[in-house]
Amino acid sequence: MRLGSALVGWLLGQMESLPIELLRVDRLGGAPLRLLDAIYGEKEAEEVRALLNRPRNGGERPRVVLLPGLMGSLLASVRGISAMLWVNPAVITNGHINLLDLSDDGRSDRSPDVEIVPVGIEKLSYLKLILALSRASRLYEFPYDWRRHLEYNAELLRRAIHRWAGATPERRFVLVGHSLGGMLARTYLTLYPEEAERHVERVVLIGSPIYGAATTALAFTGESIAGQLVTRLGPGNDVVGFVRNLPVSYQLLPPPADVFRGDRPYPFDWDPFDAEAWGLEGIRQDYLDDAERLHRRLAAADPQVAMAQITGCHRSTVTDVFLDREAQPGASCFRPVAQENGIDAGDGVVPLWSSCCDGMPTYYVEEVHQSLPNNARVIDCVLRLVHGEEPGLPTTLPEPTGLLNRLTNAPLVQQVAELRQKIERGEFRREDLIRLFFAH
Repeated sequence: MRLGSALVGWLLGQMESLPIELLRVDRLGGAPLRLLDAIYGEKEAEEVRALLNRPRNGGERPRVVLLPGLMGSLLASVRGISAMLWVNPAVITNGHINLLDLSDDGRSDRSPDVEIVPVGIEKLSYLKLILALSRASRLYEFPYDWRRHLEYNAELLRRAIHRWAGATPERRFVLVGHSLGGMLARTYLTLYPEEAERHVERVVLIGSPIYGAATTALAFTGESIAGQLVTRLGPGNDVVGFVRNLPVSYQLLPPPADVFRGDRPYPFDWDPFDAEAWGLEGIRQDYLDDAERLHRRLAAADPQVAMAQITGCHRSTVTDVFLDREAQPGASCFRPVAQENGIDAGDGVVPLWSSCCDGMPTYYVEEVHQSLPNNARVIDCVLRLVHGEEPGLPTTLPEPTGLLNRLTNAPLVQQVAELRQKIERGEFRREDLIRLFFAH
């Protein structure tokens, strides 16, 4: 590993482990604040410092449980190989991403050399939201092993809430879930409705798919940009094999056609819950069956808990994936269809047909999926919803402002070279990190 890569790893480790209070009071002679500048850049670092200096709300504060999205929890091996495995750019560039592989039954790690556990929420994406919530509420963080079945993590969430409630049966919480974290919250409500109704005041979703995400299919085929980027950064990385053996990847697919929303055509012209219909090796029928069962339970559930969604819009988003039955040998047989803006275009990952549903208030903001928790307007909206107030974001789809960058992606080879240089020089920042989130 070159010095630059080591520096990046050290910076990320320091950012993830440094107590927030040290950043606020700067007891270390300016080093933490310089660390903020190095990781976030001057403008974002200034926003973080403003949040650090915001006074805490006095009096009784609502209890909030924060559930990060897919790949938003740090995963570390605590025995055998003892190291942070996700997020760690060196693991990617050295071709070791498959240390994260699950066993065939999805219940343990494939490699006997690791014992992987969640150790915290990834702070580069969530620090500003965490700071804001910690000053406006009593915050409980819930990192989880995002590789595992949602039902498994919902049981852990149930136990955590039961423990946090203690001997106070009337103690209630607001669940704030970004992306997969929102699906985890809904799974908990579905599997344990009586406990949820007793302990959950409301649920705030941030860019969370209600009806899955069509772009997930491209992660299975190796055609997602992030997946190709991670593969080329470390040629030893079998990204497709990793994704195809993740139970949660299957649960992110759109639900079966008969429980999909009735006001829009199904986003696939093939049955994604039939492994043979994919025409690919390694698609797990058992995991497809598990995902179908969960989708049907989610569709039939009716927990009496208020929910609201904050969704990104007007970002080019894959809305449909069709089979090209006349594809030439060696060419991809999957044809994604993307919408730049309008009634289906979402946040670049989750289309609006998935994030919006009847009976749930939806608040719109022009932002990309991974940056939603970092957006100041989103954070303000979350705080207002947590306190039962009306947010300022529009509740109907606004006209596109054109403020988001709409630059054409650079060629993949160029992206790989630029990102590798940043890692080696120690110039790796938050916007670079989110480009590596390859599992969706």
